[in-house]
Amino acid sequence: MILKNSFLYLAGIAFLTLSKLKNMLQGYKSPKPFDMSHTSKCIDYDIHVVNEWLNHINKYTNNSYTIAGKNVLELGPGSDLGVGLYLLAKGCAQYNACDVNNLMESTPDIFYNQLFSKLENMNIHTDIINNLKMQLAKIKDGRESRLKYVVNKNFDIVAAFGKATIDLVFSQAAFEHFDDIEKTVSQLSQICKDGARLVAEIDLKTHSRWIRDVDPNNIYRYSNYVYRLFCAPGTPNRYRPYHYKEVLERFGWSNISIVPLNKLNDKTIAYSGMHKNYSSEKNQMDYLSIIMCATKGS
Repeated sequence: MILKNSFLYLAGIAFLTLSKLKNMLQGYKSPKPFDMSHTSKCIDYDIHVVNEWLNHINKYTNNSYTIAGKNVLELGPGSDLGVGLYLLAKGCAQYNACDVNNLMESTPDIFYNQLFSKLENMNIHTDIINNLKMQLAKIKDGRESRLKYVVNKNFDIVAAFGKATIDLVFSQAAFEHFDDIEKTVSQLSQICKDGARLVAEIDLKTHSRWIRDVDPNNIYRYSNYVYRLFCAPGTPNRYRPYHYKEVLERFGWSNISIVPLNKLNDKTIAYSGMHKNYSSEKNQMDYLSIIMCATKGS
């Protein structure tokens, strides 16, 4: 076991180094595990993400919540506006999104054409689809639209959307990439109305290919000093579930639900070789991904 942990420690350093070099040379390209050339997969992914969010909020609220008429914000929307268009099709009044990278500018028209065809096949009413096309055309022309996409290097969502304007916040595998969780949650508390809901899926694993399958907790093997040496923009922040809960409570969120979506069955493996900062049970190292729901205010 000692030899295995030593190998995984060194292998992780190698992958962190490669990831940092790739980021320096290419920048941040895509949050999806596949690029935009896989159009059908990208569309199916967006629809699946929204459906899962809605399933989670239904469980969280005992089916007492509807997104109809809601002002929705997505943090870290990724490579296209598919999620926003589908949310509008499902009845939300306004879709807002904020990111530090302008990944939308390279989204090909074929993606949206195929998305609208997919929605037609899902029996979305023609009038709704025509309105979605109009909203997409407006945002592309820089006009006011029910789609609002803001690129802000400082991730200043208060400046982007104003105070007490948002009813519902969604996030898909974005929270683990935020460098300053306290700042992000503080801003969410300002822009969200009292009673607003948060639904966030968070990937707690290492993100490098191959090693995430062999050693999903690899990033937790290192001291803060060593890990920072290999960090690049977007490197996972290594927050654990209890960290998120503490920060949300500090900034006025309540009824916090954290449910594992993916777990390691063997806790011995989950904690084997972890740095002392992650060796205690409160870190829940068997949790590989979670869905986090919360309500603004009491």
